[in-house]
Amino acid sequence: MNTKTMYYPISSRDWILMDTAPTAEDPNEDSKWTYFYCDFNEPILTNWQFNNGIMNAFLSTNDGPVAVLAPLPYDNFLKTPDGFMWTEQATCEFSPGNIRFIIKYSDFEIGSRPLPYTFAVHYAW
Repeated sequence: MNTKTMYYPISSRDWILMDTAPTAEDPNEDSKWTYFYCDFNEPILTNWQFNNGIMNAFLSTNDGPVAVLAPLPYDNFLKTPDGFMWTEQATCEFSPGNIRFIIKYSDFEIGSRPLPYTFAVHYAW
């Protein structure tokens, strides 16, 4: 079996907003599809790898000096100083030649972009 781990750093400015909130043209649009994403072209993710291989995605963080890989989807529970609580979920989607990392907020707030994150994907074939 062959394996390879690739890291995908994403800065705050790289996150793209996918906003499907209701509009005048389509008042029935469902705002639950509002999220931020970042795409990477990935040549390792061939049709063969996509159909036959294994891909495991992680949020790559540090706990002090210790490297940590948290499997996706990853839920982060947050609270403002005034007590407002929400969750941030990191997940991803694979397609041949492409990986899309996604950040969703439980309150669908889109006023600011997500923080910088680094993701890791383990490939096996």
